[in-house]
Amino acid sequence: MTDEREHKRRQRVKRIRDWLNVDNIVDASVDLFLILFDVLSSPILIVMRLVRFVIGNYLLGGVKNKIKKVAHWLEGKHPLLQIWAWTIIVCVSGVILTLMWLFGTAFGEFIMEEWGHQALNLDE
Repeated sequence: MTDEREHKRRQRVKRIRDWLNVDNIVDASVDLFLILFDVLSSPILIVMRLVRFVIGNYLLGGVKNKIKKVAHWLEGKHPLLQIWAWTIIVCVSGVILTLMWLFGTAFGEFIMEEWGHQALNLDE
């Protein structure tokens, strides 16, 4: 039991050491600086990044999961049913993704129209 715990602990430490190298630390610090600079130059980007995160994780993830469920359900079904179902899935997915893109673009335009002038002007 103790040997197994020690082995798992060593594996965790090894994974952390593999991840913490100079390249990853430099990349992370540059990304952090760029994000902070963007936020300071335009605070509305915080809201936009949160909305993008929610849409990316939950809405698109949900669509992908539904498609996977239908794909597993269609295994072994009649070929005509498969063709019909995949045609419907492709069409509905295209419509959903197009609507998400349109609403995202409209929301972004609305945000810039309402609060775009409040960004920091770094030229002064």
